[in-house]
Amino acid sequence: MPTAGSRAALGPSLFFVCGMACAQVGGNIALLSDNRYRGISLSQEKPTLRLSAAYDGASGWFGGGSLTEVMLYRPRWQVQVLGYAGYAGRLSERLGGEAGATVVHFGTDSQYDYQEAFAGLSGERWNARLHYSPDYFGSGVRTAYGEFNVGLPISPIVRVTAHAGALMRVGGASLEGGRVSLDASLGLAVARDAWEAQVAWVAASRSAVYPTAYGRSAQGALVLSASLSF
Repeated sequence: MPTAGSRAALGPSLFFVCGMACAQVGGNIALLSDNRYRGISLSQEKPTLRLSAAYDGASGWFGGGSLTEVMLYRPRWQVQVLGYAGYAGRLSERLGGEAGATVVHFGTDSQYDYQEAFAGLSGERWNARLHYSPDYFGSGVRTAYGEFNVGLPISPIVRVTAHAGALMRVGGASLEGGRVSLDASLGLAVARDAWEAQVAWVAASRSAVYPTAYGRSAQGALVLSASLSF
């Protein structure tokens, strides 16, 4: 989940960009018009706030976390706490690799807590990751999630972003609907100094795994965000 959480907010594959001799510590605060996670709204399509922190060590170890306002099936806000840790390194001059784990806790509805292991590859402008959860969102379902992300600069301060993902049920409890759920996004980001603004069209196919009413329908939405890194 770092791609959707604090590590993604601070920039994908920071370790790969700065190399073995660099360590980075940073934070980020973001205002989102809708908290979309793998195409699904975890805020019932309402604006929300996220506070993130991340560390990328010179030795290759990284970690971080985030606090995000979420609203699941109940009309009540709660805090989602996400933490992650892992190791990243170079596989070649142009290719990086990483592996780690993510833990997610919901302040009120803790029955939806879950953990994931992840591994991935990254280049200068792309990354691909595979995530595995033995009990996704406390549903009793074992899942694998594959994603591919691209960021292409079109000027010194503007870049185009694209994402494609697929959530696959690989075992555990039986739920209604198909075994594979797809999501995708296409966006435009403008960054200057510590500020960034982004607009993206986000869509996902039907999924019954998520504990939200919206998670059971297929909808798309335009999501706006503004963030400050420090």
